[in-house]
Amino acid sequence: MSVMDSGKVVVIFAGYSEPMKRVIYSNEGFCRRVTKFFVFDDFTSQELAQIAHIKMNNQTEDSSLYGFELHRSCSVDAIAKLIEDKTTAKQRKEINGGLVESMLLNARVSLDLRLDFDNADTTNLLTITTEDLGAGLRSLSP
Repeated sequence: MSVMDSGKVVVIFAGYSEPMKRVIYSNEGFCRRVTKFFVFDDFTSQELAQIAHIKMNNQTEDSSLYGFELHRSCSVDAIAKLIEDKTTAKQRKEINGGLVESMLLNARVSLDLRLDFDNADTTNLLTITTEDLGAGLRSLSP
C-alpha cells in the first residue's frame, strides 16, 4: 500500500465492475488510494463479430486456430446476427470479449465433427462456416 502512496507507481486493477467494486471497497486503504475509475461498456454483437474477424485475420503460429479461415459467408454482419440469435443478453454480458475465443474454438470442434476427412478437400478442412460458428455459440454454457 505504501508503494501506491509514493506517486511513482501506477497500479491497474482490472475486472468486471461489480466484483472490482467489492475488492476496492473491501479495504479502506484501497478506497483512499484508488481514485480513478474507467468503466468500459460491454462489447456489442457487432463489435464481437469484428473481434472474431480480427482474431482470424491476425493469427500467430502458436494459435489453436492457425491456418483456419472463415468462409466468405461469415461476414461481420452474419456473425453479429448469429451472436444475437444464439446467445442471451446475460451470456454476452457475463462472457463479453471471451465469447469470441470460445465461439471460435467451439466452431473448430464443430468443423472437425462435421467433416468426413476421407472425402473433404483441404480447403474445406480449414474453413469455418456460419454453421460451425452457430454450433460454437450453442456450446457456450447457459
